[in-house]
Amino acid sequence: MKSIDISYIKKKINKLNKKIHRAEEQGDENKSWWRKMKLKKLKSKLNQLKF
Repeated sequence: MKSIDISYIKKKINKLNKKIHRAEEQGDENKSWWRKMKLKKLKSKLNQLKF
């Protein structure tokens, strides 16, 4: 099983941001909405690991 550490979550956040911007450029609101929800979850998990 993969260890979930701070660098792993940061990499996932960066990938997700790229996907969100790409979906917004293409005008796909549904994909960007779901990805923003996932991004919020990852950011909260990152904050929990920092403290």
